[in-house]
Amino acid sequence: MSRDDELLRETVTHLEQALHRERELRREADGLLTGVGAAATARSLPEAESALLAALAPVFGYEAGAVLVPDRGAAYRAATATHATLAEVRLPGGGFVQRVVNGEVAAVFDVARVPDLQPLAQVPGVRAALLLPLRTSRGAAILMGVHARTAAFSPRQVTLARSFLRTVGPVLESLVAREREHQGSVAAARAAALEQSNAELQQRVEEIERQRGQILRLSAPVLRIWRDVLAVPLAGTLEEQQLAHVCEKLLEAIHDTRARVAILDMTGLETIEVSAAERLHGIFQAVRLLGVHCFVSGVRPIVADALVRHGTAPRAETFATVADALAAAVRRCGQAR
Repeated sequence: MSRDDELLRETVTHLEQALHRERELRREADGLLTGVGAAATARSLPEAESALLAALAPVFGYEAGAVLVPDRGAAYRAATATHATLAEVRLPGGGFVQRVVNGEVAAVFDVARVPDLQPLAQVPGVRAALLLPLRTSRGAAILMGVHARTAAFSPRQVTLARSFLRTVGPVLESLVAREREHQGSVAAARAAALEQSNAELQQRVEEIERQRGQILRLSAPVLRIWRDVLAVPLAGTLEEQQLAHVCEKLLEAIHDTRARVAILDMTGLETIEVSAAERLHGIFQAVRLLGVHCFVSGVRPIVADALVRHGTAPRAETFATVADALAAAVRRCGQAR
């Protein structure tokens, strides 16, 4: 195998890894936004906690879970659970549980090694646990996810949970304020609390929108995978706004690198909207206007059918895989030198 073949193989592997990482980041971001949305639309704090329990399972990967609330004698019982075996769990309020209640996210390697979690260790099929504090001015509940495998929860998930709690905390607090208002607070205090709650909620909504914009800007990275070759992996379901960011980044990269070939890899593209298809056609034209060859790779049958139906099929060289497109681009750049 020649050195160029080895470099080609390494480059394709790097591109596939970048595409996989992009998918994971989008999945996590979408899952956390779904969780915030579920909490924001709940009618009460208990309903919001139950909604979070269901919405966060795909993000953190727990197999079952429960929301624990304070019980008599400083213990914590399951207010809601996804599995009957967790519904009867009652944890003593020892030092470990109190650290969680006070705001610490905990990923437990093996519940059998933690004294406060001995009742949990008696539940069949429970070895690891992830505990998140849901703190409001009313008190603290614990969102607990469990898994049958030891060490099922990673430091990455703990960091993600801490970030998520900073976002969802004000949303839960707004529910507490609304419940207090519903229960008959003094009129003046009720109006002030509701106004402040709405303002905080609006700020969080705006922050979520800013985060969504950052996700758009970070999606579909422009990668320089050869001396004169750029590649853009497209994944998921493309929207027109996302493609506008892709076009802007790609044209800037072409100008900065003086690339001769741009590859748009659609291997991870699941479907495409009409407006996005038209925008994609515009990207092909813009790249050609800069004197750069545009290659397209990995088009799925459903995407090809949509592009043809919309009359926006790419007027560019197409290849079955990104490896084929990269090989053709390397040959073209070599001939041009």
